[in-house]
Amino acid sequence: MQRTLYFVCPTDCLEPVINMSFGSKNFYYNSLGNSVVFNGETANHLRNFIQKRGIREIFFVLSITNPIITDALGNQEFSDIRGLSDFYGEVLKQKGHSQVLYRESNRQFTIISHHLNKKVRELQLALNVGADRVKIGGKIYNAKDNAFYKIYADLVCTENFSLN
Repeated sequence: MQRTLYFVCPTDCLEPVINMSFGSKNFYYNSLGNSVVFNGETANHLRNFIQKRGIREIFFVLSITNPIITDALGNQEFSDIRGLSDFYGEVLKQKGHSQVLYRESNRQFTIISHHLNKKVRELQLALNVGADRVKIGGKIYNAKDNAFYKIYADLVCTENFSLN
């Protein structure tokens, strides 16, 4: 049986939806808005857990209506929660990039894709495992469609841009 680790935000309550949608043996790591920081100790614990459980796939998953992302883009009522201020700054920076490059209807998906792509890269570096051993990716859940969508490719989500 396939064993999959999902990084999810507890405010999305996606665990039951994931369990019903994907038939693998599922494990979860919760952090607000997937703001987890992969320091040495965390990376070590994850590496051991992945090896011990035989994890073959890892996905970062957020809802398109994630309350933490929505708050970061809006009133920032949760910005005082420990560890979210840097995360909010990154989300706002990507919002600025996306306002120039993307339509309003696509912006939330683009911002979340950028964030999850960044998390994928961070985890790949922290774990230092080959793509042949563990597949790492991202998904965005849309409750309206009751569907999970692959995040945009990293090339679509820019860190910076220049217009000539």
